[in-house]
Amino acid sequence: MRRIISPLTSFSRYSRDVKLLLTATAVLAISFFGVTALLKILYILRLGYGPEYVGLFGAAGALGYMAMSMPSGWLGDRLGISRTMALGALTTTAGMVMLPLSEVVPLWARDSWPIASQIVQAGGYALFSINLVPALMGATLPENRNSAYALSSTLRSLGTFVGTVAGGLLPGLLVLVTGQGLESPVPYRLGLWIGPFIAALAIVPLLRIREPKVVRDTTAVPLSDSFPYLPVGLLILFVGLGQAASATCQSFCNAYMDSDLALSPDRIGLITGVGQFVAIFAPMLLPRMARMRGNGWTLLVVTFGGALAVLPLILFSDWIGASLGRVATLALAAMWMPTMQVYQMEMIAQRWRSLAYGAISMGMSLSFAAVTYGGGLIVAGSSYATLFILGLLLSAGGAGLMGLFVRKPGLITSEMPTPQALAAGD
Repeated sequence: MRRIISPLTSFSRYSRDVKLLLTATAVLAISFFGVTALLKILYILRLGYGPEYVGLFGAAGALGYMAMSMPSGWLGDRLGISRTMALGALTTTAGMVMLPLSEVVPLWARDSWPIASQIVQAGGYALFSINLVPALMGATLPENRNSAYALSSTLRSLGTFVGTVAGGLLPGLLVLVTGQGLESPVPYRLGLWIGPFIAALAIVPLLRIREPKVVRDTTAVPLSDSFPYLPVGLLILFVGLGQAASATCQSFCNAYMDSDLALSPDRIGLITGVGQFVAIFAPMLLPRMARMRGNGWTLLVVTFGGALAVLPLILFSDWIGASLGRVATLALAAMWMPTMQVYQMEMIAQRWRSLAYGAISMGMSLSFAAVTYGGGLIVAGSSYATLFILGLLLSAGGAGLMGLFVRKPGLITSEMPTPQALAAGD
């Protein structure tokens, strides 16, 4: 009987470079997705800004990521993947340093400074994350690739869990030190300084990574040497729709729990932390699902699940609905990203992977920016429930599109031969 090894327990089986990549992923997650992600929205609200500014703030990050999406792939090819990722971690750290300085910049720059910090943070993270995908692809073999991507998502969720819980506790602890209440920006500003110190630690393992070599695999290769415009264009449309529900919660759930439900920072951190804890284990289901029905079917199921995840936020206007929606959204998001990455990478020849992922990330970021900026306007003019309904409908549309790809794979693989065709050609 074949023994099933989970991604987490098989960490020691990966190569040195894969371990370094995964370590850097976890460290950056503690800071970028954990401490900083939780505190920065609460800090912005304490500075006196409303949902419109929160939407603009989130959209700025998406646009910063989008602006660096294509250059990230280009820099990865020119400077080398490991050095580009290290540069990304350094840039992200610099952006994190900028945000807690918002209250000391000149008055004419007060409104734009947080936006600028968000752009720098997200742009730096694009340099890291976009090159992480082809780096893992080049450092793994087909038989352990799904597990490596799942483990990457698991460690990102674990790091985010640690950072989120810590971030939720920090304001309360700093109140005791500063004497300032939780309605003051001071505890949040001081807590934000923790983020860049942690993020800087990720630079060390990234500088020790060797440039990935070409790994021979059995995935399909293009018939021609031209860039696969049709598959990339269709995937951009899919990710733009498929991530919408997750984007609404990622951008506005903390603000919703703070302003509408009046939950304390430690309770917001606890709810988000529980979601991240579940997200640690959720990606472990992916390798088995992919073996059963393939990555396309897995992506369809996860995308539709992500759409339904916001239902509790729509149906129940209390902490229970917020908790269920936040936990479900985080768990499904942790499954969606690695599945999409493997699905996309297997569609693209090695020489185009960084460029293609950069293009897809650009489309993803543009969609995220539109949902986030428009979401702020929707919340200001209507309600958070209206925004979550829109996210559900858009993601359900993305699931429908992936269902079409699964039923008619020629739509997304029209430029590539099937494995059977390759075998027949031999």
